[in-house]
Amino acid sequence: MTLILVLALGFALAYANGSNDVSKGIATLVGSGVTSYCRAILWGTLWTGAGGLAGAFVARAMIQTFGKGLLAPGIDASMSAAFAGIAGAAMWVFIATRKALPVSTTHAIVGSVIGVSSLAYGFGGVNWLSLGDKIALPLLLSPIASLVLTAGLLRTWKMLAPGLRDDCICAEMVQPLEAGTGSEVLTYSTYVMPQLELTMCRTGEGRAPWITLNRLHWLTSGATSVARGLNDVPKMVAIVLSAAVLSGTAPIFPLAYFVAITLGVVAGSWVAGQRVTEVLACEVTPMDHREGFAANLITATLVGFGAVLGWPMSTTQVASGAIIGIGSTKNERVNMKTVRDMLIAWVVTLPGAALLGIAAFLLLRMAGVH
Repeated sequence: MTLILVLALGFALAYANGSNDVSKGIATLVGSGVTSYCRAILWGTLWTGAGGLAGAFVARAMIQTFGKGLLAPGIDASMSAAFAGIAGAAMWVFIATRKALPVSTTHAIVGSVIGVSSLAYGFGGVNWLSLGDKIALPLLLSPIASLVLTAGLLRTWKMLAPGLRDDCICAEMVQPLEAGTGSEVLTYSTYVMPQLELTMCRTGEGRAPWITLNRLHWLTSGATSVARGLNDVPKMVAIVLSAAVLSGTAPIFPLAYFVAITLGVVAGSWVAGQRVTEVLACEVTPMDHREGFAANLITATLVGFGAVLGWPMSTTQVASGAIIGIGSTKNERVNMKTVRDMLIAWVVTLPGAALLGIAAFLLLRMAGVH
């Protein structure tokens, strides 16, 4: 029964994560008019699931960071504190999603664990040095880097090709010309093999497009969703696995935890992913498919590398920073009211999740769980 409770708490946290975070990889698809909410959410859900399962093999550094890096060495951790840390993070993300606020599950986990651990073990029970170096620094710098890199990429693109309207590469098989001699004119050679010719063109010019920015946008959206799964699922697996060990239950094979958490993320993404997607897609700044492609490219790169290296980043903040970076390069103004609400939600996440975690911890203690 204890193991079932651990997995249920982990599934709830994963469901909340999916409902809030699937938007981060697909909002630009909807915002730029590439596709509908339904198709975008399906696309993001599938690739997030793939990234979550892949995390079992390529993101083990993240498990170490969250499994052993939050508590000070030598702390005799308690089951009630472990359970409360998961519950506090899950409750906060559920509340934020209901309010259509994009928040960071990573922040919620960190805030809940710090709040519960400080009460259960004292302030010395938190590994503040590791928290600052390995967790806080990447969380603080990654959204700034995302904004700057996205804005820089778009400005460079416009500077190098200010009048660029081509948005696809067309592929054609052409027959090379062979130069004649004397008064002979250029003729097509019947003996030279046809060659593949790639040219820039515009969609709708009557030519057969080979690579379009729309298609590349789909690819970077999928890559962002994979990176999100790589980054988020190992964090949740780490704290759920720690709670299972503390509860005295024999841990099942670690891959099974990745499957369970990934299923929770997929369920939350598919069932409840539209509410936050609407905010990021339509309420921050107008965008086209070029800008959406650039934002996803930067987000996928930063979050993907962070997952492999064990640097926890908030996909929420990285993706939001990239979308704000889009607005900074255009005449259209960024909706500062939406941005302000997002910033407030980010700031309040740490103490909010901490308070919910503490409340869960006290209730568990009152119920006799130690």
